[in-house]
This record gives sequence, C-alpha cells and structure tokens, in this order.
Amino acid sequence: MNDSNQTITVSELTGQIKNLLEGHFENIWVSGEISNFKHHYSGHMYFTLKDDNAEIKVVMFKGFNQYLRFKPEDGMQVLASGRLSVYEQRGQYQLILKQLEPSGIGTLYLAFEALKKQLAEEGLFDSERKLELPKYPKAIGVVTSKSGAAVQDIFQILERRSPFIEIILRPAKVQGDGAANDIAEAIQEFNEYQKVDAIIIGRGGGSLEDLWPFNEEIVARAISKSTIPIISAVGHETDYSISDMVADLRAPTPSAAAELVCPSVSEIADNLSGYQNIIESILLNVLERNWQKIDELNNRHSKQEPQKIIDLQCTELRKLTDRFTLSVYHNQQLLNMSLKPLTEKLLALNPKAILERGYSVAFQLPTKKIIKSSKDIDANQEFELLTSKGSFSAKKIKDIKSVKSKQ
Repeated sequence: MNDSNQTITVSELTGQIKNLLEGHFENIWVSGEISNFKHHYSGHMYFTLKDDNAEIKVVMFKGFNQYLRFKPEDGMQVLASGRLSVYEQRGQYQLILKQLEPSGIGTLYLAFEALKKQLAEEGLFDSERKLELPKYPKAIGVVTSKSGAAVQDIFQILERRSPFIEIILRPAKVQGDGAANDIAEAIQEFNEYQKVDAIIIGRGGGSLEDLWPFNEEIVARAISKSTIPIISAVGHETDYSISDMVADLRAPTPSAAAELVCPSVSEIADNLSGYQNIIESILLNVLERNWQKIDELNNRHSKQEPQKIIDLQCTELRKLTDRFTLSVYHNQQLLNMSLKPLTEKLLALNPKAILERGYSVAFQLPTKKIIKSSKDIDANQEFELLTSKGSFSAKKIKDIKSVKSKQ
C-alpha cells in the first residue's frame, strides 16, 4: 500500500464523477434509436438510446413523459433532450430526459402504429365499448378551433338540417404544442357539464404533423373514458387518426359529422308520420279488443242479475211455448188428415145418414126393439116408425110381401 497516494472510497469517486459530469452536460440533445423500452407501473420510462457504436441508459420520469405526443417503442429513431446524470448505486451514467421527439415523418408513422397496437391490445377499439348515438339529440357539443373552416361547416349544416338542436362550442387548439391536452380537457369538461347528448371533435385537413394531436394517447384515453357518445371527424376522407378508431363513430369530414349526428327535420317528419300510423293501428286494435271485453262483461253481468235472469227465462219459455203450440197444431193437422177417411166411412155407416137417403126404421112398442121382420108384430099392433124428419106411430094391418134374405 502506497501511503503517499490518497485513498478514496467508491462512493467518493462516484460522487466526484457525478459532480464533474452533471455540471458540464445540461440541456443537451441526443439522437439515437430506442431499445429495451419499459414503461414501469409507476409511470416512469426506462430505455436504452443507441447508435451503431455506443449506447446510454435513459430515464424519463412520469412528470415529463405524460406530455408525450406519441408512444415510444423499440426501434424508433428519436431526439432526446435532458441532462447527464450518474446513478451512484450502480456506478453508471444516464440521461434524465425532459423532452422526447420522434425524428422525421417515418418515426411519426412508427409512433402512430405503436400506439395503435397498444390501444388495440387494450380493447379501446372494440365495438362492444362504443356508445350508441342518441337518435334525437337536443344539444351537441363541438370541440374544434373557433376560427377554422370545420366549425363553420358544422354550424351551417346543423342549423339547416336540425335548427331545433342547441350547438355548444368549446374552442380548442387542434395543432401544435398543448393541442392534445386542450382537446382532452374539452372532452372532460363536456362530460362534467352533462348537458350535451353527443360530442363532435375534429378539424379540417392538414399534414400528418398538423393532425398529430388526434393521434396522441391522452386524447384517445379521454375519448374512451367519455360517457357521452363522441364522433371523430379529423381531416379529409382519406385521413384516419387514432381518435377515429377510439371514437364511437368516425365521420370522414366535419361536414359529414354534422350530417350523421342528427336526422333532418324532413326525416323526423317522415318518421313521425310512420309512428302515427303505427300508433293508430295499435290503438284501434286495443279499442276493438276492449269493446269485445266490455260486451262479454256486460253479458256476464246481466246474467248475474235476478231480473235479467227471469227475463231471459221468460223469453226462453215463450220460445218453448210457441214451439209447443206450433207442434201441437202441426200434429193435429196430421191427425185430421189421417182421420178424414175414417170419418167419411163412419158417416157413410151412420143410421141417420141412411135415413137421410129416404129410409126409415120401425120399433116395437113399448120395447123399442127394431122390427126386422113383419112377423115381429101382430096385425093391428102399433109400432113406431123413425124417419130422418121425426117419428110417428102406425098399425100393422096385414102382411103384404115377405122378402127372403140372401144366404
């Protein structure tokens, strides 16, 4: 051991290196490729920044990375701004970042794809999460620039198609620094306000950088948390943003969003006419069924009243009496028709009928026995002679002729 050389501890050496480095590398910009990226559950980000010949550890704490406009991912080329620091426990130097930017349009596309992939895996694009737009909204919230063409298009179309709708504009930055935060805050404010039935967010066309706020995670999260249905209308028909994918409905343009958010007055009138016909039909069917029920109840109620029961029985009795009388009369006619031949025969055999034809009947006196032969009485004996016009007495004088009966 050389006593002439001063001995220091590892901690002392590391502290001296820390003081030396940290004092000379403040607010530096470093370009490189991200690798070994990890977003810790605490919110802090840890990764390695490298190029073809070297690499350096990087830390970006939650307080700064929450404002990122893209989702870092392995393989991205970025520009990192921060200060050099020494992590004494491990004896390694590292960059503590305050700002991180993608380098170039290609990197923006990679950032877009990375966030798209992450949100898709979390299910933020799933149709089951999407809210249904109200059919007849009363108030519409609009989040866009107050000076852009988009807001003019939305107002003009809604005032023409649906003048009964209240339009509430919440002006917001739609490009540049702070735009994504402003859009997210506007969505949150409408949800707290709770007096609009749907929200339109968007802007007119522009470059990828211009439209980038609608591709940032903070906007996507705000849309997914909204309890009010959101229509995303960003750029032109060919533009497609992260907000379009998360929103409950995507419109190709702000003008199309105004068309989709509510039916026109004429469409409502047609719908009302159709509903009126349906209601009239339903009411008529209900009335007819109720009328039948009332008739059934009246009949049932009337049968439960004594007087009504007696009246019904009397009516039934009269019907039976009429049927009986008619039946008796009919049977009597049939009987008369069957007795007529017999009556005619009896009339033909009636002694009085014979007397009417000029015959007479002689009776002995006083026995009233019919005299069948002249020998039944003696000469000068009186007898009674019955004719059709009456009877009188006579005397037998003598036998005139004796008629033999045929055997």
